[in-house]
Amino acid sequence: MSAWSPPPGTRGDISLVRTGLPMARADSRDCPTARAVKVRPGVRETGAGTRGKPIYETFTPGPFMAALDLIEFDDSRSVDSVLEQLRVTRGRFGKRGAPAHPGHIAWVAEAVERYLDSRAADEAARAASGAPPTYPVRHEWIVRDELTVADRRGALIYERTAWGRRYATADGSLRELRLLSVGDSKEDRPASEKAAAAYIVAFGLPAYNEWGKAYLPVPDLPAQATRVPDRVRVLDFGCGDDTATELVDCTPEQARDAFAEHAVPVLAESVDGDGKSPGSACVDCKALAGCAELPRTPVLLGVPAPPRRRRRRSVSASDLRTHAECPTKFHLTRVLHVRSPRPENDAIQRGRAVDAWLNQWHLVRHPRGCRDVELPPDGEELTVGALHLVGAPARTAARMIAEHRTLCPLDGLAGREVVEVQKQVTAYDPELDAVIIAKPDLLYTRDGGWIWRETKTAAHYLYEGKPLLGSYPQLALAVLLMAAGVLGGDSTRARIELEILYPDDSSLEEIDPGRDSVVEEARAAVRELAAPWAGDETHEPRVGRQCSHCEVVEWCSAGREHIAAGGVEAPRGSS
Repeated sequence: MSAWSPPPGTRGDISLVRTGLPMARADSRDCPTARAVKVRPGVRETGAGTRGKPIYETFTPGPFMAALDLIEFDDSRSVDSVLEQLRVTRGRFGKRGAPAHPGHIAWVAEAVERYLDSRAADEAARAASGAPPTYPVRHEWIVRDELTVADRRGALIYERTAWGRRYATADGSLRELRLLSVGDSKEDRPASEKAAAAYIVAFGLPAYNEWGKAYLPVPDLPAQATRVPDRVRVLDFGCGDDTATELVDCTPEQARDAFAEHAVPVLAESVDGDGKSPGSACVDCKALAGCAELPRTPVLLGVPAPPRRRRRRSVSASDLRTHAECPTKFHLTRVLHVRSPRPENDAIQRGRAVDAWLNQWHLVRHPRGCRDVELPPDGEELTVGALHLVGAPARTAARMIAEHRTLCPLDGLAGREVVEVQKQVTAYDPELDAVIIAKPDLLYTRDGGWIWRETKTAAHYLYEGKPLLGSYPQLALAVLLMAAGVLGGDSTRARIELEILYPDDSSLEEIDPGRDSVVEEARAAVRELAAPWAGDETHEPRVGRQCSHCEVVEWCSAGREHIAAGGVEAPRGSS
């Protein structure tokens, strides 16, 4: 087998292979080529030097980790002084790079205090049980294998990393790694990821590196810092809810066995990745320039590139709608993925439950669609996967699902037709350097043409005076993507459907993406939303009535001030 070769649009050194924990997660939606390129830090995108920089920090835990480094490794610094420096330097702490948004800084300050409280409680519990304390470990643990001759992949060095907060007892008998989740702590990380993390904690050696170069062992360390521990712990800390969930507690021998069984096959698949599957990974993919699978749709959004070149971004109709509501909310929720731990309102939970129920049955694909599927009981409870509704939301969701039966597009659909549930549709606007992403509720073919179905739940009928494409920007974006031929197929048979489910009624609207007037209406609707998003360099808050139920108002001083001035009570938990 010949050595792995950099794909078109890339060049560089293939001898170093580095796999982090994300590469230990198997996901059929990922692009194999994007993963294979990512694990080779010596491979570069041709012409990457022309790419722009982000306006704000986009790596959510970045300032969080920098603040904890100062607190845990500089004995002269108090927590208060570090948090003050966080605010003054906007998260840069004297380092180069983009500053963090004020809302991001506010979130980090809260998350740091939550983390320290959680760790103090964990240490207190250890002391109470008679266990020795643990101390922060400065350097990463790296498992490194160096070959004398390049293998079939062309690799000479393999490195395995596990990013997180590291701790160990003074004698090195226990090592602990705390992974980070932006929201709630995760109990359901895949077995392959947990096994990879435990293995690296057990057998990794303290190491350091410069960007893009191989790791080197830290010299002159005491034996207890490099010994194999007797015990390994891996936890997941939820920055949004201050909980720490234990994922692994095992011996090194158990970690080695689990790694061989669960992690090795997934990591090998990531390293050997071949084939292309456009999606969200395109945003950071070094092979995008030479990818023939990603459709190019110049000026699809109808706006030119901003005067100052930006780092490649992704954008969806939901992104544009959120930005129009409030640029601060867009940055925190859509870019940083920060959200309040407060429960979602009944309407959102009801919509999620209906979507989940329809998706699971559309995947089964009964000959008569959903007509022959047993409906959920119209009672006090409705459970769909991890979603559980009680009372009025459950009853309303059950009635909406019943309304869908008469509109299910799979009823009588020929077996030869293709059905895709929640399939990601991706295109690339080279002028904006933006990856455009849409996820239709349902895509299916009929007689050679693609049909794009969006299903919405609503408590009230649409306002007849407002254009449909203006009310639902995802429909407008769907028109542009289908008109640009992104889906392929017979364009004369293509159409877009909007199914609206009410508690005791339903409706179905059809849109023809082949009509010039429809395309122009869609282009105008998308352009109106895309222009402010494309050129925004400040993400300033847009205050209004929406602040009272905004999921990030806890970290938005302007939103809290607006609520206070209007006499509206702020959501619980806001500061």
